[in-house]
Amino acid sequence: MKTAPETSSLPQDRVVTPAGNLNIWIFDDHQCFRDLLSDHLSTLPQTWVVGCGDDRAKLFAAVDRHDVNLVLLDLHLPDTGGFGIMETMMLRASPPAVVILSSEVTLHSVNTAIRLGAVGYLQKTAGLDEIETALGQIRLGATYFGQGIAREIGAEVKRRLERRGNSDLTTREVRLLSRLARGDNAKELGAAMNISPFTVYKMRTVLMEKIGVKTQRELVDYALRNGLMGWHQSV
Repeated sequence: MKTAPETSSLPQDRVVTPAGNLNIWIFDDHQCFRDLLSDHLSTLPQTWVVGCGDDRAKLFAAVDRHDVNLVLLDLHLPDTGGFGIMETMMLRASPPAVVILSSEVTLHSVNTAIRLGAVGYLQKTAGLDEIETALGQIRLGATYFGQGIAREIGAEVKRRLERRGNSDLTTREVRLLSRLARGDNAKELGAAMNISPFTVYKMRTVLMEKIGVKTQRELVDYALRNGLMGWHQSV
């Protein structure tokens, strides 16, 4: 395991997404998995594994010292489980970014992770290359939800769309809704959907009228309630 650099340069305000050096804690109760992942991550540039294990007291102490700016967190843990750990950690003065790395993938778990502030979600079956890609995206300030996540939740999302009265939304509108809720701007949406920014604005107006929302906050709340965050990745 590499030795992390001095941590005085880490931001002292609330950490949203790390930039530059990644000081990672792998919070998982399976030692073989931790060791394999730690050995791989330690070979990456500007990446230090500063802690491994499932001792929450040690993790919280490291967070309070600003030694950690990214936690790879399993959900299947004793006592409170991964979300309990995350909720407590997010109450810290400077919480680190969190990527869920778990075998559990449901709409509820993904939406709960997003609600609590996770910047990524990967299945434990994800390859080391995909984990490396996710870290690269997070280092750039983006989020990353693995391809396996989209495959697992895609069919369930479609069923819920019908049950919750969203069946009148077209696939294109749901895709737009998901990206708007994520915070994409008109230019980014236009490029992703192969339409002009002007068309994006028109579609956004029609969509918001259709689902009965007036503000961006209401749009995000609608997407969260209906399990549509990240849905664009499954279509």
